[in-house]
Amino acid sequence: MELWQRLLVIGIVLAATAVVARVIDRRILGAERSAGAMTRYRVLRRTVAVVIVTFGVLSALLVIPQIRTVAGGLLASSAVLGLIVGFASQRTLGNFVAGLMIAFTQPLRLGDWVEVGGVEGAVEEIGLMYTFIRTEDNARLVIPN
Repeated sequence: MELWQRLLVIGIVLAATAVVARVIDRRILGAERSAGAMTRYRVLRRTVAVVIVTFGVLSALLVIPQIRTVAGGLLASSAVLGLIVGFASQRTLGNFVAGLMIAFTQPLRLGDWVEVGGVEGAVEEIGLMYTFIRTEDNARLVIPN
């Protein structure tokens, strides 16, 4: 396969990925939900979008033979790599899992008034890694999950 053909395939795969991500995002966003379910669906939208885009980018990159060769080597050593990445990103993964737990168990909901470390405010956004709180004086606190 020539270079221009590879670039064309990469472009088509990335464009298809963007279209699929947008269609699924609009489907998830389009349904009416209660206020309590909005947090779950925000997290679901972000998670689905990240998975689709990651899959699309990796699929596009596998068109390049050099990357395919490196990917084969990485796949062979994925257990060791997973262990290293797991230890290196333990805190980040912990925040991510905590964000999922907050989103699905909903001890907090958007608009709830909370106190964290002596500061009070309303929950403005609950992400996968952080929870954002807006205080009375309009300051925005970013708290790791």
